[in-house]
Amino acid sequence: MKKIISVIIAISLLCLSAACLAEVSGPSFIGTWVCGRAAITVIDEHPGYGVSITWGNSASEQSAWEYYCTFDADSHTLINDGSGTRTEQTFGTDGEISEAVVVYEDGAAVFSIDGEGMLIWEDQKEDAGDGMAFEQTGFYGMAPSVEEFRIAYFGMIADEELSLAKKACEALNFAAASELWLADVEALRANLLEAWEGLDEAAQSAFDASFVDVATLLDGCFEDWDAHRAEFEPEELEGRMEELMAEPLYLEAWRDLCGNTLTMGNSEG
Repeated sequence: MKKIISVIIAISLLCLSAACLAEVSGPSFIGTWVCGRAAITVIDEHPGYGVSITWGNSASEQSAWEYYCTFDADSHTLINDGSGTRTEQTFGTDGEISEAVVVYEDGAAVFSIDGEGMLIWEDQKEDAGDGMAFEQTGFYGMAPSVEEFRIAYFGMIADEELSLAKKACEALNFAAASELWLADVEALRANLLEAWEGLDEAAQSAFDASFVDVATLLDGCFEDWDAHRAEFEPEELEGRMEELMAEPLYLEAWRDLCGNTLTMGNSEG
């Protein structure tokens, strides 16, 4: 009897695994997935899928992989068979990439979703994803509304009654809460520009007067938190800043926001 029960359980588990696998399709991969300091973003690039991986080495440096993948219906995986690239990227003080060194352009990878819903990255070039399982944190395509940009971002930084530390903390929190690493770039830039153009001249001037200082402080915090921690203590913001800076995606979100702010109106930004 025990053997029969064991066989039934084994068959049930196999069936469950097969059922989970059958539910995996190309769109199942779309979104952002995180494991430690590494993040994978998958977007629809019909007829295939674009896969971008970033792995932060420090506040100003990261490794990045780019793959164009096709969905294999038999194995339920995304596959790139040899055209993947890896670059080592350095960021400037404006949040934009100032240097990118190509390591290789012949990478190959397979991406799968396991029975627990985790994304598995099989790097067939150098095993960079060995032992890693990525958890999905959101879905691609979101962007803050014009009103959210106008009030919670531009208006907040333009507020002369807020301290520089408060503005820096709120700016980073806005980027994180908005999940800007998932945002459709065109929608983000369009809403950002419309919100800016909806401000009166006084509000724009007030924003301009503070933005560079806010960006400089945030960059300094990511580079050397100990040197800037005291600036946040009077308002008891240091705990929240440490929480925000502990998540690599939030740094990526801030870089996106900062970079797009600096290139508003530039269609080539």
